Amino acid sequence: MLSTAEKHDILPKKILHLSCVPRKDTTLLKITVSKNEMGIIYRATSVLYAHGWDILEAVAETSVEGYVQDVFVVRSFNGDDMDEPTLRLIRRDLNSLFFEGVSVIDYMESHGLMRNRFNYLSDPTAVVKIYNPLSSDFSVMDIRMKDKPGVLFQITQILYLFGVDIITFTALTEDGRIRDSFLLRMETGEKLDEKLIFPRLKQGIEGIL
Repeated sequence: MLSTAEKHDILPKKILHLSCVPRKDTTLLKITVSKNEMGIIYRATSVLYAHGWDILEAVAETSVEGYVQDVFVVRSFNGDDMDEPTLRLIRRDLNSLFFEGVSVIDYMESHGLMRNRFNYLSDPTAVVKIYNPLSSDFSVMDIRMKDKPGVLFQITQILYLFGVDIITFTALTEDGRIRDSFLLRMETGEKLDEKLIFPRLKQGIEGIL
């Protein structure tokens, strides 16, 4: 009879699980991935955007077992339902990004989602705050702005390019405005450098808002 440890050793290493619960005008989508590495949220937001789903709320975290669990409240840009064929397509694309070596840039280009798709008017009321709490091992970034399609994908892309890992984040959209709160650290495990990273990251984020 196999021990618990032995059973764990023979479990598949590549796990991708999706489940959804329809709600009034929205869908609760849960994505669980076994491959814990930098850029998980970046990949997930790119697929949801490519398939026409606006992220209204989101919570992402890493479990003690190492699984990455993302819970999204999403709404279709076109008023569509999250049916089984749609879920299969999202699962297929996530699998290609997580386990088959497809880059987000190539994936977005293959869907015709070029940079000019994000040419929205800038938001003069947008606010970006980044700080290092004394009582935490992580940096915090808070963003308040008008909601617009694809903005969460753009934010996660910039963080990925700066080598910043998203530990957890929450996103909430209400009355046409979005508030995102991120717990961050560098890929190497340290807090973000206040003199080197803070101003460059803030400038990059403000440039897309």
